[in-house]
Amino acid sequence: MNECIIFQYSGRFAHFLKAEANASAPSYPFPSRTVLLGLVGAVLGLTKDTPQIILKDANFAVYGSSKTTHWHTAKMHQTYDPPLAFKLKRNSKGSGGSHKKQPKIITQEWLFKPNFTIYAQLPNEYQNDFEKRLKNREWYFTPSLGLSEMMADLKYINTVDLELLTDDTHKINTVVRKSQVELNMEEIIEQNAVIKSIRMPRDVSKERRFTHETYFYEVKGNSLSVKTANAYRAKNKIITWL
Repeated sequence: MNECIIFQYSGRFAHFLKAEANASAPSYPFPSRTVLLGLVGAVLGLTKDTPQIILKDANFAVYGSSKTTHWHTAKMHQTYDPPLAFKLKRNSKGSGGSHKKQPKIITQEWLFKPNFTIYAQLPNEYQNDFEKRLKNREWYFTPSLGLSEMMADLKYINTVDLELLTDDTHKINTVVRKSQVELNMEEIIEQNAVIKSIRMPRDVSKERRFTHETYFYEVKGNSLSVKTANAYRAKNKIITWL
């Protein structure tokens, strides 16, 4: 297939939990490929833990960012009903009350006003259904921005033909895989670009084992000048797959 679907992925808040997080919960600055597999699965109505298998050959590219971030602290009160007795009689009465545990303090990094443009190329049997559902806003499960409480808005933009570009230096608008590019440092320095490197999940197995990839992105959202054989022209943008 030589087409990709372009859609807007936005909302009020987002939290894409970093794989290595423990007590505190930092967020990735944009959705990983594994997050986007789950998002497409929610739109199509795929059952939990199946998108990474069914859609393993899907391609995604990400462009955009959030306005700012905020560390949110919440106190979670843990209350649950007392256990039932092992043996019950007709005249048994409930013990009433509840069992309490110490409140749990959770700190999360939230992205404010996240707004991403996603380029998606799915296996043939799912591409048309996904496009139709986006156009008609008929997703099967409610899409989210990392956490189920952070609802996402999806807006269909376009379906465009892709043109594979020559192995050369290109200004890439999307996040790029470190293993597939060579940074054009001369031009990057001239542009005063701010580049960050980040390691993120790319694939996940049926047993929930993740494989990771290192990516480059320009902090201010500008294009990144790199030499690569894996660049595509998608209408007015040049992209590479996550």
